[in-house]
Amino acid sequence: MAKITREAIKSLPIGRALWEGPIFYRKGKTGGSWGISYYAGGRQKRERIGRDGEVTKRDALKALKARQGEVVQGRFDIASTDKSPLFEDFEKNYIAWSKENKKSWDRDESMLKNHLTPFFGKSPLNLIKPGTIENYRTKRRKVKVSVATINREVALLKAIYNKAILWGKARENPVKKIKLYKENNTIVRYLTKKEAGRLIEACNDFLRPIVLLALNTGMRQGEIFKLQWKDVNLKRGIITILDGKDGKDAHLPINEDVQYLLSDFPRFVNNPHVFPGMKPGAPLNNVHHSWNTALKKAGIENFRFHDLRHTFASWLVMGGVDIYTVKDLLRHKSIEMTLRYAHLTPEHKKAALNRLGGMISNLTSANQVQIPKTQKPAKKPLYITDW
Repeated sequence: MAKITREAIKSLPIGRALWEGPIFYRKGKTGGSWGISYYAGGRQKRERIGRDGEVTKRDALKALKARQGEVVQGRFDIASTDKSPLFEDFEKNYIAWSKENKKSWDRDESMLKNHLTPFFGKSPLNLIKPGTIENYRTKRRKVKVSVATINREVALLKAIYNKAILWGKARENPVKKIKLYKENNTIVRYLTKKEAGRLIEACNDFLRPIVLLALNTGMRQGEIFKLQWKDVNLKRGIITILDGKDGKDAHLPINEDVQYLLSDFPRFVNNPHVFPGMKPGAPLNNVHHSWNTALKKAGIENFRFHDLRHTFASWLVMGGVDIYTVKDLLRHKSIEMTLRYAHLTPEHKKAALNRLGGMISNLTSANQVQIPKTQKPAKKPLYITDW
Protein backbone atom coordinates (compact mmCIF):
# COMPACT_ATOMS: atom_id res chain seq x y z
CA MET A 1 0.00 0.00 0.00
CA ALA A 2 1.35 3.42 -0.99
CA LYS A 3 2.23 5.84 1.77
CA ILE A 4 1.31 9.51 1.87
CA THR A 5 4.61 11.28 2.53
CA ARG A 6 5.61 14.93 2.61
CA GLU A 7 7.71 14.37 -0.51
CA ALA A 8 4.71 12.93 -2.35
CA ILE A 9 2.50 15.82 -1.20
CA LYS A 10 5.05 18.37 -2.37
CA SER A 11 5.08 16.97 -5.91
CA LEU A 12 1.30 16.44 -6.06
CA PRO A 13 -0.44 18.64 -8.69
CA ILE A 14 -3.23 20.98 -7.53
CA GLY A 15 -6.63 19.30 -7.69
CA ARG A 16 -5.27 15.77 -7.34
CA ALA A 17 -5.41 13.37 -4.38
CA LEU A 18 -3.16 10.80 -2.72
CA TRP A 19 -4.61 7.69 -1.12
CA GLU A 20 -3.31 5.51 1.70
CA GLY A 21 -5.99 2.87 2.10
CA PRO A 22 -9.18 4.63 3.24
CA ILE A 23 -7.30 7.85 4.07
CA PHE A 24 -6.72 10.50 1.41
CA TYR A 25 -5.00 13.85 0.99
CA ARG A 26 -6.33 16.34 -1.56
CA LYS A 27 -4.30 19.34 -2.71
CA GLY A 28 -6.05 22.65 -3.40
CA LYS A 29 -4.94 26.11 -4.54
CA THR A 30 -4.65 27.41 -1.00
CA GLY A 31 -3.41 24.21 0.67
CA GLY A 32 -4.30 20.60 1.26
CA SER A 33 -6.85 18.72 3.32
CA TRP A 34 -7.19 15.26 4.89
CA GLY A 35 -10.17 12.98 4.45
CA ILE A 36 -11.45 9.45 4.99
CA SER A 37 -13.54 6.91 3.06
CA TYR A 38 -15.79 4.21 4.57
CA TYR A 39 -19.04 2.33 4.02
CA ALA A 40 -22.27 2.88 5.95
CA GLY A 41 -25.75 1.58 5.14
CA GLY A 42 -24.47 0.09 1.92
CA ARG A 43 -23.18 3.47 0.75
CA GLN A 44 -19.62 4.69 0.36
CA LYS A 45 -19.00 7.88 2.26
CA ARG A 46 -16.13 10.29 1.82
CA GLU A 47 -15.64 12.81 4.58
CA ARG A 48 -13.24 15.73 4.80
CA ILE A 49 -11.58 15.90 8.21
CA GLY A 50 -9.81 19.24 8.03
CA ARG A 51 -7.10 21.41 6.53
CA ASP A 52 -3.51 20.27 6.54
CA GLY A 53 -1.79 22.06 9.40
CA GLU A 54 -4.90 22.00 11.55
CA VAL A 55 -5.20 18.21 11.37
CA THR A 56 -2.70 15.47 10.54
CA LYS A 57 -2.80 12.02 8.97
CA ARG A 58 -2.94 10.60 12.50
CA ASP A 59 -6.06 12.70 13.18
CA ALA A 60 -7.63 11.32 9.99
CA LEU A 61 -6.88 7.76 11.13
CA LYS A 62 -8.52 8.44 14.52
CA ALA A 63 -11.59 9.89 12.77
CA LEU A 64 -11.79 6.81 10.54
CA LYS A 65 -11.71 4.44 13.54
CA ALA A 66 -14.39 6.51 15.28
CA ARG A 67 -16.66 6.34 12.23
CA GLN A 68 -16.10 2.62 11.80
CA GLY A 69 -16.96 2.12 15.47
CA GLU A 70 -20.21 4.05 15.07
CA VAL A 71 -21.16 1.92 12.05
CA VAL A 72 -20.49 -1.36 13.91
CA GLN A 73 -22.45 -0.20 16.98
CA GLY A 74 -25.38 1.04 14.92
CA ARG A 75 -24.92 4.62 16.12
CA PHE A 76 -23.97 6.06 12.74
CA ASP A 77 -26.19 8.86 11.39
CA ILE A 78 -25.82 9.11 7.62
CA ALA A 79 -27.49 12.53 7.55
CA SER A 80 -24.77 13.95 9.79
CA THR A 81 -22.15 13.26 7.09
CA ASP A 82 -24.07 14.66 4.14
CA LYS A 83 -21.92 17.15 2.29
CA SER A 84 -21.74 20.43 4.17
CA PRO A 85 -21.27 23.68 2.21
CA LEU A 86 -17.94 25.45 2.39
CA PHE A 87 -17.94 28.56 4.55
CA GLU A 88 -17.06 30.73 1.54
CA ASP A 89 -20.10 29.41 -0.35
CA PHE A 90 -22.61 29.80 2.47
CA GLU A 91 -21.24 33.25 3.26
CA LYS A 92 -22.65 34.49 -0.08
CA ASN A 93 -26.13 33.36 0.93
CA TYR A 94 -25.81 35.09 4.28
CA ILE A 95 -24.67 38.38 2.71
CA ALA A 96 -27.63 38.28 0.30
CA TRP A 97 -29.95 37.91 3.32
CA SER A 98 -28.06 40.60 5.27
CA LYS A 99 -28.45 43.15 2.46
CA GLU A 100 -32.21 42.66 2.53
CA ASN A 101 -32.67 42.64 6.29
CA LYS A 102 -29.88 44.57 8.05
CA LYS A 103 -28.81 48.20 7.98
CA SER A 104 -25.29 47.14 8.91
CA TRP A 105 -24.94 44.67 6.02
CA ASP A 106 -21.91 46.56 4.70
CA ARG A 107 -20.14 45.99 8.03
CA ASP A 108 -20.96 42.27 7.80
CA GLU A 109 -19.62 42.19 4.26
CA SER A 110 -16.42 43.97 5.26
CA MET A 111 -15.71 41.62 8.21
CA LEU A 112 -16.35 38.58 6.06
CA LYS A 113 -14.31 39.76 3.08
CA ASN A 114 -11.31 40.99 5.06
CA HIS A 115 -11.11 38.56 7.97
CA LEU A 116 -13.56 35.68 8.41
CA THR A 117 -13.71 34.24 4.90
CA PRO A 118 -9.92 34.28 4.30
CA PHE A 119 -9.56 32.15 7.47
CA PHE A 120 -12.63 29.87 7.40
CA GLY A 121 -13.49 29.99 3.67
CA LYS A 122 -12.21 26.59 2.54
CA SER A 123 -13.65 24.71 5.54
CA PRO A 124 -17.07 23.00 5.41
CA LEU A 125 -19.44 24.41 8.03
CA ASN A 126 -19.63 21.12 9.92
CA LEU A 127 -15.86 20.94 10.34
CA ILE A 128 -15.38 24.35 11.96
CA LYS A 129 -15.02 23.54 15.64
CA PRO A 130 -14.58 25.68 18.78
CA GLY A 131 -10.83 25.00 18.56
CA THR A 132 -10.77 26.41 15.01
CA ILE A 133 -12.47 29.58 16.24
CA GLU A 134 -10.00 29.88 19.12
CA ASN A 135 -7.18 29.66 16.57
CA TYR A 136 -8.81 32.52 14.68
CA ARG A 137 -9.05 34.66 17.82
CA THR A 138 -5.41 33.96 18.69
CA LYS A 139 -4.33 35.00 15.20
CA ARG A 140 -6.26 38.27 15.48
CA ARG A 141 -4.83 39.05 18.91
CA LYS A 142 -1.30 38.56 17.55
CA VAL A 143 -1.82 41.46 15.15
CA LYS A 144 -3.05 43.62 18.07
CA VAL A 145 -6.71 43.81 17.08
CA SER A 146 -8.91 45.05 19.93
CA VAL A 147 -11.02 42.56 21.87
CA ALA A 148 -14.13 44.56 20.97
CA THR A 149 -13.42 44.08 17.25
CA ILE A 150 -12.77 40.36 17.71
CA ASN A 151 -16.01 40.03 19.67
CA ARG A 152 -17.95 41.67 16.81
CA GLU A 153 -16.39 39.23 14.34
CA VAL A 154 -17.20 36.22 16.51
CA ALA A 155 -20.76 37.52 17.00
CA LEU A 156 -21.15 37.68 13.22
CA LEU A 157 -19.83 34.13 12.93
CA LYS A 158 -22.44 33.03 15.48
CA ALA A 159 -25.21 34.75 13.53
CA ILE A 160 -24.09 33.02 10.34
CA TYR A 161 -24.30 29.61 12.02
CA ASN A 162 -27.73 30.39 13.44
CA LYS A 163 -28.93 31.07 9.90
CA ALA A 164 -27.17 27.93 8.60
CA ILE A 165 -29.02 25.82 11.18
CA LEU A 166 -32.33 27.51 10.34
CA TRP A 167 -31.79 26.86 6.63
CA GLY A 168 -30.73 23.24 7.17
CA LYS A 169 -27.08 23.70 6.24
CA ALA A 170 -25.59 23.03 9.70
CA ARG A 171 -26.59 20.94 12.72
CA GLU A 172 -24.93 22.86 15.54
CA ASN A 173 -23.35 26.21 16.30
CA PRO A 174 -19.69 25.88 17.42
CA VAL A 175 -19.62 29.53 18.49
CA LYS A 176 -22.00 28.78 21.39
CA LYS A 177 -19.07 27.23 23.24
CA ILE A 178 -16.91 30.35 22.81
CA LYS A 179 -16.89 32.88 25.62
CA LEU A 180 -16.51 36.45 24.39
CA TYR A 181 -13.63 38.55 25.66
CA LYS A 182 -14.43 41.00 28.43
CA GLU A 183 -14.58 44.54 27.09
CA ASN A 184 -13.82 47.74 28.94
CA ASN A 185 -16.45 50.06 27.47
CA THR A 186 -15.54 52.92 29.80
CA ILE A 187 -12.30 53.65 27.93
CA VAL A 188 -12.84 56.32 25.31
CA ARG A 189 -10.14 57.42 22.89
CA TYR A 190 -10.43 61.02 21.78
CA LEU A 191 -8.09 63.55 20.22
CA THR A 192 -6.41 66.40 22.01
CA LYS A 193 -6.60 69.76 20.25
CA LYS A 194 -2.99 69.37 19.08
CA GLU A 195 -3.65 65.88 17.73
CA ALA A 196 -6.75 67.11 15.91
CA GLY A 197 -4.75 69.92 14.32
CA ARG A 198 -2.10 67.49 13.12
CA LEU A 199 -4.72 65.09 11.75
CA ILE A 200 -6.60 67.78 9.82
CA GLU A 201 -3.31 69.02 8.36
CA ALA A 202 -2.32 65.48 7.38
CA CYS A 203 -5.60 64.77 5.54
CA ASN A 204 -5.69 65.02 1.76
CA ASP A 205 -8.30 67.19 0.06
CA PHE A 206 -10.61 64.20 -0.30
CA LEU A 207 -10.57 63.19 3.38
CA ARG A 208 -10.35 66.58 5.13
CA PRO A 209 -14.02 67.66 4.72
CA ILE A 210 -15.18 64.22 5.92
CA VAL A 211 -13.08 64.50 9.08
CA LEU A 212 -14.20 68.10 9.69
CA LEU A 213 -17.86 67.10 9.33
CA ALA A 214 -17.38 64.23 11.82
CA LEU A 215 -15.62 66.46 14.37
CA ASN A 216 -18.25 69.19 14.11
CA THR A 217 -21.37 67.00 14.16
CA GLY A 218 -20.50 63.66 15.77
CA MET A 219 -22.02 61.88 12.77
CA ARG A 220 -21.16 58.22 12.29
CA GLN A 221 -19.08 57.19 9.27
CA GLY A 222 -22.00 55.42 7.60
CA GLU A 223 -24.24 58.47 8.10
CA ILE A 224 -21.66 60.72 6.46
CA PHE A 225 -21.21 58.37 3.50
CA LYS A 226 -24.97 58.09 2.89
CA LEU A 227 -25.70 61.82 3.33
CA GLN A 228 -27.52 63.33 0.34
CA TRP A 229 -27.86 66.99 -0.62
CA LYS A 230 -31.67 66.85 -0.29
CA ASP A 231 -31.12 66.18 3.44
CA VAL A 232 -28.93 69.27 3.92
CA ASN A 233 -30.69 72.56 4.69
CA LEU A 234 -27.98 75.22 4.84
CA LYS A 235 -30.42 78.09 5.37
CA ARG A 236 -31.89 76.53 8.51
CA GLY A 237 -28.58 74.94 9.55
CA ILE A 238 -30.04 71.43 9.73
CA ILE A 239 -28.90 68.02 8.48
CA THR A 240 -31.58 65.31 8.36
CA ILE A 241 -30.35 61.78 9.00
CA LEU A 242 -32.86 59.37 7.49
CA ASP A 243 -33.55 56.03 9.13
CA GLY A 244 -30.74 56.36 11.69
CA LYS A 245 -29.25 53.67 13.88
CA ASP A 246 -32.37 53.65 16.07
CA GLY A 247 -34.63 53.37 13.00
CA LYS A 248 -35.86 56.96 13.26
CA ASP A 249 -35.15 60.13 11.29
CA ALA A 250 -33.09 62.73 13.13
CA HIS A 251 -32.65 66.48 12.59
CA LEU A 252 -29.12 67.49 13.46
CA PRO A 253 -28.19 71.16 13.95
CA ILE A 254 -24.94 72.26 12.33
CA ASN A 255 -22.64 75.12 13.22
CA GLU A 256 -21.39 77.92 10.97
CA ASP A 257 -18.17 76.06 10.16
CA VAL A 258 -20.13 73.15 8.66
CA GLN A 259 -22.45 75.53 6.82
CA TYR A 260 -19.46 77.28 5.25
CA LEU A 261 -17.79 73.92 4.46
CA LEU A 262 -20.83 72.50 2.67
CA SER A 263 -21.84 75.73 0.91
CA ASP A 264 -18.53 75.71 -0.93
CA PHE A 265 -18.62 71.98 -1.68
CA PRO A 266 -18.98 70.69 -5.27
CA ARG A 267 -22.16 68.91 -6.36
CA PHE A 268 -22.43 66.26 -9.08
CA VAL A 269 -25.27 65.97 -11.58
CA ASN A 270 -25.25 62.16 -11.69
CA ASN A 271 -24.91 61.60 -7.95
CA PRO A 272 -27.16 62.88 -5.12
CA HIS A 273 -24.61 62.16 -2.37
CA VAL A 274 -22.51 64.80 -0.65
CA PHE A 275 -19.58 62.36 -0.79
CA PRO A 276 -20.10 60.37 -4.01
CA GLY A 277 -18.58 56.98 -4.71
CA MET A 278 -16.85 55.77 -7.86
CA LYS A 279 -20.03 54.35 -9.42
CA PRO A 280 -22.73 56.72 -10.74
CA GLY A 281 -25.36 57.37 -8.08
CA ALA A 282 -23.49 55.36 -5.42
CA PRO A 283 -22.24 56.72 -2.08
CA LEU A 284 -18.67 56.61 -0.89
CA ASN A 285 -18.05 53.30 0.88
CA ASN A 286 -14.60 53.52 2.49
CA VAL A 287 -11.68 55.82 3.26
CA HIS A 288 -9.33 53.19 4.68
CA HIS A 289 -6.25 54.09 2.66
CA SER A 290 -6.55 57.88 3.05
CA TRP A 291 -7.41 57.50 6.74
CA ASN A 292 -4.46 55.27 7.59
CA THR A 293 -2.10 57.49 5.60
CA ALA A 294 -3.26 60.60 7.47
CA LEU A 295 -2.91 58.90 10.88
CA LYS A 296 0.63 57.79 10.07
CA LYS A 297 1.60 61.22 8.78
CA ALA A 298 0.12 62.90 11.88
CA GLY A 299 1.84 60.44 14.25
CA ILE A 300 -1.46 59.32 15.79
CA GLU A 301 -1.81 55.74 17.00
CA ASN A 302 -4.68 53.59 18.29
CA PHE A 303 -7.37 55.78 16.75
CA ARG A 304 -10.38 54.73 14.65
CA PHE A 305 -12.67 56.86 12.52
CA HIS A 306 -15.48 56.27 15.05
CA ASP A 307 -13.26 57.89 17.70
CA LEU A 308 -13.96 61.22 15.98
CA ARG A 309 -17.45 60.83 17.45
CA HIS A 310 -15.89 60.24 20.88
CA THR A 311 -13.82 63.39 20.33
CA PHE A 312 -16.92 65.43 19.44
CA ALA A 313 -18.69 64.34 22.64
CA SER A 314 -15.66 64.71 24.91
CA TRP A 315 -14.87 68.20 23.66
CA LEU A 316 -18.47 69.27 24.28
CA VAL A 317 -18.33 68.02 27.87
CA MET A 318 -14.93 69.60 28.50
CA GLY A 319 -16.31 72.83 27.04
CA GLY A 320 -19.00 72.90 29.72
CA VAL A 321 -21.96 71.57 27.72
CA ASP A 322 -24.32 69.65 29.97
CA ILE A 323 -24.53 65.88 29.55
CA TYR A 324 -28.20 65.90 28.53
CA THR A 325 -27.51 68.24 25.62
CA VAL A 326 -24.62 66.00 24.57
CA LYS A 327 -27.01 63.03 24.74
CA ASP A 328 -29.42 64.78 22.36
CA LEU A 329 -26.65 65.74 19.93
CA LEU A 330 -25.36 62.16 19.89
CA ARG A 331 -28.94 60.88 19.49
CA HIS A 332 -28.57 58.35 22.28
CA LYS A 333 -31.59 56.53 23.68
CA SER A 334 -30.39 56.67 27.28
CA ILE A 335 -28.11 58.85 29.37
CA GLU A 336 -26.06 55.76 30.30
CA MET A 337 -24.87 55.50 26.70
CA THR A 338 -23.67 59.10 26.81
CA LEU A 339 -21.79 58.81 30.08
CA ARG A 340 -19.09 56.66 28.49
CA TYR A 341 -18.17 59.63 26.30
CA ALA A 342 -18.08 62.09 29.17
CA HIS A 343 -14.51 61.45 30.31
CA LEU A 344 -12.50 64.46 31.43
CA THR A 345 -8.75 64.74 31.46
CA PRO A 346 -6.99 65.20 34.84
CA GLU A 347 -6.18 68.78 33.79
CA HIS A 348 -9.86 69.64 33.37
CA LYS A 349 -10.75 68.04 36.69
CA LYS A 350 -8.00 70.02 38.38
CA ALA A 351 -9.17 73.25 36.69
CA ALA A 352 -12.73 72.58 37.90
CA LEU A 353 -11.55 72.14 41.49
CA ASN A 354 -9.46 75.31 41.24
CA ARG A 355 -12.53 77.25 40.12
CA LEU A 356 -14.42 75.87 43.12
CA GLY A 357 -11.52 76.86 45.38
CA GLY A 358 -11.63 80.38 43.96
CA MET A 359 -15.33 80.66 44.70
CA ILE A 360 -14.80 79.54 48.29
CA SER A 361 -11.88 81.98 48.71
CA ASN A 362 -14.08 84.83 47.53
CA LEU A 363 -16.72 83.82 50.06
CA THR A 364 -14.24 83.76 52.94
CA SER A 365 -12.72 87.12 51.83
CA ALA A 366 -16.15 88.73 51.70
CA ASN A 367 -16.87 87.60 55.25
CA GLN A 368 -13.30 88.40 56.43
CA VAL A 369 -12.69 84.83 57.55
CA GLN A 370 -8.99 84.11 58.06
CA ILE A 371 -7.67 80.60 57.47
CA PRO A 372 -4.92 79.79 59.99
CA LYS A 373 -1.51 79.19 58.40
CA THR A 374 -1.24 75.83 60.14
CA GLN A 375 -4.12 74.57 58.02
CA LYS A 376 -2.32 75.29 54.76
CA PRO A 377 -0.45 72.38 53.16
CA ALA A 378 3.26 72.38 53.87
CA LYS A 379 4.10 71.06 50.41
CA LYS A 380 2.70 71.48 46.94
CA PRO A 381 0.09 68.75 46.29
CA LEU A 382 1.26 66.14 43.78
CA TYR A 383 -1.00 65.84 40.78
CA ILE A 384 -0.78 63.26 38.01
CA THR A 385 -0.02 66.10 35.62
CA ASP A 386 3.16 66.90 37.58
CA TRP A 387 4.68 63.47 36.86
